[in-house]
Amino acid sequence: MKNITIINVMIIKVIIIKITTLGFVLALFSGCGSDSFSQVVEVDIPAHESRLVLNARFSSLDTNVTVLVANSLGILDTSGYDIPEAAKVRLFRDDELLGGDFTYWPERLKFFLALDEPLGPASHLYRMEVEAPGYEPIFAEQRMPVPVPIQSLRFEKDGAIDDEGRRADGIEIQFTDPAEEENYYALEFYYDFFVVQPEGDTIVYRNSLYASTLDQVIQYGYTYEQLFTDKSFDGSSYTVSLYLYKGAIPDDIVPGAGLSLRLYARLYSLSRDAFLYDLSLRQYHDARDNPFAEPVTVHGNIEGGYGIFALSSVAEASVVID
Repeated sequence: MKNITIINVMIIKVIIIKITTLGFVLALFSGCGSDSFSQVVEVDIPAHESRLVLNARFSSLDTNVTVLVANSLGILDTSGYDIPEAAKVRLFRDDELLGGDFTYWPERLKFFLALDEPLGPASHLYRMEVEAPGYEPIFAEQRMPVPVPIQSLRFEKDGAIDDEGRRADGIEIQFTDPAEEENYYALEFYYDFFVVQPEGDTIVYRNSLYASTLDQVIQYGYTYEQLFTDKSFDGSSYTVSLYLYKGAIPDDIVPGAGLSLRLYARLYSLSRDAFLYDLSLRQYHDARDNPFAEPVTVHGNIEGGYGIFALSSVAEASVVID
């Protein structure tokens, strides 16, 4: 009889626990209306003062440079952007005006300047200035980075492994990083396809080449496929190993048949602003329309306005692919 009583008590306790749990769950869901899992937050949007916007990115190889000049709009403004065609756009090197004022190019909605020689040399201080009626003037300064030479460039057919463990064509590029300074880099590849005609003329076809890498130092940018800094190899020789997906390089190159191909690699030495802009622009586009991504602010360096003025110097190497 005693054992039966104990069992009955235990059953009663289990029933009480179940009833209590059920009541809690019912109370929880009975309080969940259509708006229980949503929240509306009212945000006061501050008034926006429209300012000039500049987008100017140049490399040391450029002889013809173009810039975009527009105006900024508030977050709720649905009007179109204004291109101030009467703007005065000027580029200085060490306080010396280069080539006169930029000319407005209506077909591309940009401002254009033709230079007598490439934009370099390195280490000189460049300054962009923009003035337009109805806006405060803006400016930005950049020092041209010193190019870092490419010590070796190597291509090997089926000499790499891709991200799925398959054989792929490999590229290796080696350089030595200057010591005790922050350096920012980007890589770019392309190839020229030479076709020798029977009459002796040569036709050159140029194609961009998109390479990938498993190197954890490398980050993906927006303009540049590979972006990286020297934090992990400051002052040392460094080799970047990359691979090409199947079909990136034509397979029908036959030595002696009037066909040849030359692979080019460009190592960009970027200013800090050039690096941060390209990296943040990629992150911004990756976060668009993603409700789970954190908002991204695109890097800028324009005084008195918005946008970017960025410089890069270029070192180039090439190798013939048989």
